[in-house]
Amino acid sequence: MPLKVLVTGATGLIGGWAARELASRGHELRVLVRPGSRLDNLEDIPAERVAGDVTDRESVERAVAGRDAVLHAAGLARLRAGDLPRLLAVNRDGTANVLEAALRAGVRRAVCLSSVGAMGGTLDPVALDESWAGSAEDSGVDYFVSKLEGERAAIEIGRRGLPLVVLRPGSILGPGDVYHSSCGLVLLLARGEVPALFQGGTSYADVRDVAKAQAEALERGRPGEIYVVGGHNVEKSELARIVSRLTGVPAPPLVPYWFMLGSAFLQELRAKLRGERPHISRQLIRGGRRYTYLSSEKARRDFGYRTRSFEETVRDTLRWFLAHGDLEPVTPELRRLAASAPTETPAPAEAEAAVS
Repeated sequence: MPLKVLVTGATGLIGGWAARELASRGHELRVLVRPGSRLDNLEDIPAERVAGDVTDRESVERAVAGRDAVLHAAGLARLRAGDLPRLLAVNRDGTANVLEAALRAGVRRAVCLSSVGAMGGTLDPVALDESWAGSAEDSGVDYFVSKLEGERAAIEIGRRGLPLVVLRPGSILGPGDVYHSSCGLVLLLARGEVPALFQGGTSYADVRDVAKAQAEALERGRPGEIYVVGGHNVEKSELARIVSRLTGVPAPPLVPYWFMLGSAFLQELRAKLRGERPHISRQLIRGGRRYTYLSSEKARRDFGYRTRSFEETVRDTLRWFLAHGDLEPVTPELRRLAASAPTETPAPAEAEAAVS
């Protein structure tokens, strides 16, 4: 049965694809749009647009009114010192605003998009699932803490009666990253603008597969459950090798973690003296050093979560950047990619495994 769904974060990469997936299934959409947001990801989606912000309770209340279901995908990702107040305002308090309004409105289904960051990760390449106790508060990364706090707020509201499913996606790749956020590393590698990499890895998930997972969770996920929706557990160095092979751009060298942490400190100090924003931060390096490898077996079992091949995801991410002028086809490999068409059908699910 079609639902009247409010989607937050639909102007972003994950929320935009989720809205597109829900619309394709016949659901009636309303999207909460923050003033000043880019609307590229909403151009071909039939949806009622309402102005508002998850940090503004009144606009959230208006957006939720008359909805059967809520998919909350709005969030803020920043990895610099001093950003914690803003991160908590959006990722914790904004989540509470949306889900409290959903509870008061009596919606029948709700999905909250959390993050692998809420789990904190490990210093060793070990795949984690929903049973992992978490280490976000020990990571020294404010973004991780803010996502954990948002997840805690969501779970508490669920305990008070909201029929809620929480999803923890891995690091997202795929077409549509208008803000160069989660796919930014791929773009920088393809431009040859990453001077060095260091040890660490994550579970890369395709945004189109995660969009399907969000729709499935909304339609038939078990309320009260948390689901990890990862993808391919890959070292950053392996990602760089794949991008290099697809683009013809040399991969950056590997350097020790302590070297990158020291470089980040110097960049932060220089930027502070000049009144500028640093290109890298110690929080970014601390987060990147951790392994956030995932197992999505529970999501596969409960609602058939599937992941396409990792190379297909990276290739389609690059194609999108080429098509939208973010990446110039300066090599033969990039010109071949620019002339090819993306694949929209996911391959059969592949086992998640650490890549060394």
